[in-house]
Amino acid sequence: MRANTQNENIESKTQDSNQQDTKAKKSYKLQAVVTSATGFEQELRDAPASMSVIQGKSLESRPVRDLGEAVGQVPGVSIDGGATNFGGYAISIRGMPSSYTLLLVDGKRQDASSETFPNVSYSQAVFMPPISAIDRIEVIRGPASTIYGSDAIGGLVNVILKKSFDKWSSNILLNTTLQEEKLFGHSFSLSAYTGGPLDSAKKLSLQIRAKNTYQLAPRSFEIQVPGANNTTNNQIVTSNTAALIGGGKNDQWNVGARVGYEMNEKNYFYIDYSHAGQWYDPTPVGATENFENSFFTRNNSIVRHQGSYGSNGLLKTDTSFQYNNMYNETRNRMSNDVVLEHRTSMPISSSKLNVGFQYMYNSVAALNNTVFGANLRFIQRHNYAVYAENELAVLDNLLLTLGMRLNMNSNFGFNISPRAYIVYNVLEDFSVGGIDIGDLSIKGGVSTGYRMPNITNVTPGWTSSTGRGSIRVYGNPDLKPESSLNYELGILSDSDYAQISFIGFYTNFYDKISSQTVVVGGALPSGFTCDAVQVGTVAASCRYSINVDTAKSYGIELFGSMKPLNVGVGNIGFDLSYTWNKNEATSGTTQGLPLVGIPEHTLNMSLNYNYNDIVGMYIRGEFRANQVRDEVTTSLDALNAFLNLNNIDKFYKPYFLMHLGINYNATKNLRMQFGIYNLFNHNFVDYYYALRTGNASPTVYNNYASIYEGRRYYLAISYDF
Repeated sequence: MRANTQNENIESKTQDSNQQDTKAKKSYKLQAVVTSATGFEQELRDAPASMSVIQGKSLESRPVRDLGEAVGQVPGVSIDGGATNFGGYAISIRGMPSSYTLLLVDGKRQDASSETFPNVSYSQAVFMPPISAIDRIEVIRGPASTIYGSDAIGGLVNVILKKSFDKWSSNILLNTTLQEEKLFGHSFSLSAYTGGPLDSAKKLSLQIRAKNTYQLAPRSFEIQVPGANNTTNNQIVTSNTAALIGGGKNDQWNVGARVGYEMNEKNYFYIDYSHAGQWYDPTPVGATENFENSFFTRNNSIVRHQGSYGSNGLLKTDTSFQYNNMYNETRNRMSNDVVLEHRTSMPISSSKLNVGFQYMYNSVAALNNTVFGANLRFIQRHNYAVYAENELAVLDNLLLTLGMRLNMNSNFGFNISPRAYIVYNVLEDFSVGGIDIGDLSIKGGVSTGYRMPNITNVTPGWTSSTGRGSIRVYGNPDLKPESSLNYELGILSDSDYAQISFIGFYTNFYDKISSQTVVVGGALPSGFTCDAVQVGTVAASCRYSINVDTAKSYGIELFGSMKPLNVGVGNIGFDLSYTWNKNEATSGTTQGLPLVGIPEHTLNMSLNYNYNDIVGMYIRGEFRANQVRDEVTTSLDALNAFLNLNNIDKFYKPYFLMHLGINYNATKNLRMQFGIYNLFNHNFVDYYYALRTGNASPTVYNNYASIYEGRRYYLAISYDF
């Protein structure tokens, strides 16, 4: 059964092709194999999930500073929540918070306890391997908790590294993004990759990868606020006047190595080690005082065995042991995580059974005479899970997948995460009068999501700090896990000429964890009292987590792609993706307010040209609209009162950006890229003064949710050897 490669990354089709006839179109109908949906290889069209695939080669044609920029054009994915001074973009899938997106490399989680890394969903996204080491990136839109457990409640992003080592191949890539607007900092990146066999029998292989990115500090003090004293550095401290997108001053690095051993055609082993770290300046945008620089590192080790047994190799096994150590020098925290996992896939008559178990151990240590809560220096928890999933071929073209995962956690007890999914391949290689109609598939299902609170969130007493140390965070032992119930239905078409997909989804979200703020001297869970002390300009207070809200998220995802068309002097192609997504809290004090601050309408378009795989060009546009303002987040009534008082619209201003780029293969080994982003230099600084109920003094706000980068220039040189 042939796969449908719908939802590949925008810009990938034309730039990866150098064919000049119908054969070029046929080349896109080869089988696409994915692994993320079930943990084992299967054709993309048959995968029991809404998936997108971004080929590694397509990433070479555009600037990709981190994982967020790599997947930002996928339908249903939003990085419009922005970036922080850590430099990483927040990846939101289908209106779920970015912390509900699980990040994987070769199916293995890269993140650990967020109490060690600050804003872990941002930080982990920057640690993407070099582009030359990536085979593809798979994105699952919607929960994947049945296979992957906690944290995949919104979806997942799985980076698949190259595995073919028939011969040595190496690459070095140097790129830079130069800002025309001096408000933003330039960035520079150097990455290298090499991999190949270590013996003539090609049983032993070695892969080495490294990447370093450095971002200069933004000149945020030069932002002009109407009526402010612009001779000082504190013009934008007066309010939440939108964060700078692109990150503050920071330095990120990621190095790794993998040794593989193919004992025979049935057994493959590898040992993988990676070290990643980041130094960054946590000083708030526009602050008059400097804050101490922050530094943290991560070490990740994996031992893995993959087996393929039976007469046709259809009995497959995957066993791995993973150890992850993370250290935050600034917060005096160190975490150690252990993951032991096994899964087996086997055919049984007209079914394919997938079973497995997972053991996960998490611990966090307080260092340098610091403590958690009631004088604890060490906290830990255990999580056990077993799961089973069966794909039944009801008919040759009708697949029914039923699965269930049983979790047992030392803090939260038992949880069951089931799912059911149907894939109906209505047409396959269908043609009428010699005209290719191609494939037509309908797929949909019901799934559940599950996410455990962080280990420190349930530890009584003071466990960490935020707000540059001014806000103390306390644990709540009564906290419950979050969960969701999700529905989706879609239609997918693939022919020699075009790919089209249309998918609708609806999610009910339960027991959402929110932060409760307590003033100094106020009561906290487990009998504690808030005793925070102000640091810098951030007012002192305390926070703890509570389960207060339910929420919903719903929308549609549309993708269309015209495959490369021969115009005599090369090929042209066109890609379009559109997402309509509404999300809101349905209970609690924030009822009616958005769960996540993302645009309701997201449109990406790309016109691509390729000539003989020598020159490639693209023009890409993006449109965002209807993102609800977040100047007031206490309640919907309070937001409406603010809007009416100041006679302003409910939504931030919409915007349209255009980008263009050119790729030139100077030789077989030497490639160069040049791009101009935000071609018309759209300015996202649009401040205004507004009043808040009960406050006689006006406050400065921005008419855009974030201050995105202005016109900038991307240059890259890549050399293969």
